[in-house]
Amino acid sequence: MPANLLSGNYQKKCIKGSKFLSSLDQDWHSLVSSVGPCKLNLSIELEPYQALIKSVIFQQLRPASATAIFNRFKQNFDNNFPTEEKILASPESKLKESGLSLNKRKTIIEIARHVQKGELENRQDFLMMNDSQIIEKLTKIKGIGEWTAQMLMIFNLGKLDVFPVSDFALRELSKISEEWKPFRSIAAWYLWRYRNILN
Repeated sequence: MPANLLSGNYQKKCIKGSKFLSSLDQDWHSLVSSVGPCKLNLSIELEPYQALIKSVIFQQLRPASATAIFNRFKQNFDNNFPTEEKILASPESKLKESGLSLNKRKTIIEIARHVQKGELENRQDFLMMNDSQIIEKLTKIKGIGEWTAQMLMIFNLGKLDVFPVSDFALRELSKISEEWKPFRSIAAWYLWRYRNILN
């Protein structure tokens, strides 16, 4: 499916999800009204392995700091997202120069190795798997936890019913999130936005 068509269909589903959440109760209605329509943008320009690497870079960092490191990461590879071959052919010091920690460098190299060996699916194959299968597959990569797998599912694969319970801001809402099916990804987006407003 072309990226623009995928994006258009996805945005329609996001609008539907916003309306669904708004109809649940007064709290959700107020939150959706104050934040506005869901703008959960997909990084469909990235292959899943690239989106996974980007998620690793953004782990446990403020967005501004993570973006700066991500931009340096690309700059070190001629302003392009490097292929797995380029990552593996480059000295680790090249990743270090981007500002990446030792653990993140090791994880990125491990991801590249999995891609090189054909052990990491492409988008079409991932979309044929259920959520549990995707998480099980990705968490076999050393350094990849459930949160990172779920970020890939939400922001790259476009899955609308993922609730990242391991996220610090959302972990206490695991049980009540059952009421937000089948739009738990959109619910998470609104709750992240609400946290940003409070901060």
